Amino acid sequence: MHRFHRNARRWLKARKPVNPSSDHDDVLYTEIQGYLVSGVFDNCSTPAGREAMYRRITEQVKPHQQRSTALHNKWWRAAAAILFPIVVLGGWWYHGYREKPAQHAAAALKKNKVVLTLSDGAVIELDSSGRGAVTQQGNSVSMKQGDGNIVYSSLVNESRKVPWHTITTPKGETFLLTLPDGSTALLNAESSIRFPVAFPKEGRLVHVTGEVYFEIQKNRAPFRVKAPGSEISVLGTRFNVNGYTDNNALRVTLLEGAVKVAAQADSVLLRPGQQAVLAAGKATVNSQVDLEEVMAWKDGNFVFNSLTLPEIMRQVCRWYDVEVTYEGPVSAKRFTGIINRNESITDILGFMQTAGIKYKLNDRKIVVIQ
Repeated sequence: MHRFHRNARRWLKARKPVNPSSDHDDVLYTEIQGYLVSGVFDNCSTPAGREAMYRRITEQVKPHQQRSTALHNKWWRAAAAILFPIVVLGGWWYHGYREKPAQHAAAALKKNKVVLTLSDGAVIELDSSGRGAVTQQGNSVSMKQGDGNIVYSSLVNESRKVPWHTITTPKGETFLLTLPDGSTALLNAESSIRFPVAFPKEGRLVHVTGEVYFEIQKNRAPFRVKAPGSEISVLGTRFNVNGYTDNNALRVTLLEGAVKVAAQADSVLLRPGQQAVLAAGKATVNSQVDLEEVMAWKDGNFVFNSLTLPEIMRQVCRWYDVEVTYEGPVSAKRFTGIINRNESITDILGFMQTAGIKYKLNDRKIVVIQ
């Protein structure tokens, strides 16, 4: 909830407010309170929860009344129209999720398995393999940890032919892997990583699909990541690769260190806080990146920063393993907010409904009605 308010304040500040007036604060509070007591959210939370949400909203916003720069009336009206569904979403999660965590967990539609594929084609369901050694192949041992992760330990590299393993996550699951050199790779839903069970001295190479966050151990051997249509070269760094095929571009976001991202036509060198965007064989650099939005999945959240309904539904479908279709023209509304990915899909869709989006949910199929 606090992080949501930081985002909201940052959004407002970016519009250069002028002409302070505390009267507009009162208008906004009155409008929000009117919605909360109107009964439209009776199925979203308890009366006590709505009252607590209102108190929390006003406590967060009131300190801004004392600032010398506030929004003009037209800015406050725009902010009220845009922020209200955001506030409802944030408050709904903050109170509703804490009041009934078991109900939310039980309602989630995601029960598939993360799998490890060995070089001989054998498949192991990792979440059913238990604690201890999963497998030993060639010159490496993979160990299943109690928290569901895998750590690879390299043995003496005596074999010229090193086996390769592949870890694949289904929709609705993430997975943390420690590679043979100690580097870590966190896979988002519907992603994969293919890697050797031991890295040769001359270099380290992995192949990825979907979205993977890396923390690379410094090593004299260069580290390379191959994603569809690109190659990323690093020495020691933290970065995120988003290459889902349903996106219009592959995006590499650098948090720390330095990486070189090569496309078919050219390449770019990134500094921390920058993002490489690869499309049609070309690479460009985006220096205005919201790192919180990019890395929200790693922290177990959805962060929607002025996203369209189809953009949001792509994330929802990937996480909850559902399909979506549209009846009528697709809404042009944009949504901004933050919500925990442990929420049930019915709660997320319920929020969309309060913002005027109608839908039908049948098992794993969502029909959005316009």
